Amino acid sequence: MAATVPFKLITPAEIVFDGEAELVIVVTTEGEEGILPQHAPLLAALRPGVLRANLARESATERLELATRAGFVQALPDRVTVLVDEAVRFEDVDVTKTREELAAAVAAADRPEEEFAQAKLRLTGH
Repeated sequence: MAATVPFKLITPAEIVFDGEAELVIVVTTEGEEGILPQHAPLLAALRPGVLRANLARESATERLELATRAGFVQALPDRVTVLVDEAVRFEDVDVTKTREELAAAVAAADRPEEEFAQAKLRLTGH
């Protein structure tokens, strides 16, 4: 069995990641799904949450964590493709602004916005 699988994470604005991964964990509408190389074919809708991946680097494994909006994942035995509306890195999270977004989403009862704001806060540990 292969130790890695080609993995692409794409938003409408950019290709966020294109490389090799040992493991990709996404938040589907049915719960978290871990995807390893040679995974059975899977097509699933994603809800806002934290995407995690163990990336294969030359001498070590690097962890990728991003808050993502809704989207889709396609896993095939030889590749994983994730399409999401937005992906935010830890260093790009403004905690104060995100708390305001969360409060506004809760007040408006906008569940996807609330879930995305909570995912961003989970990245920062706040």
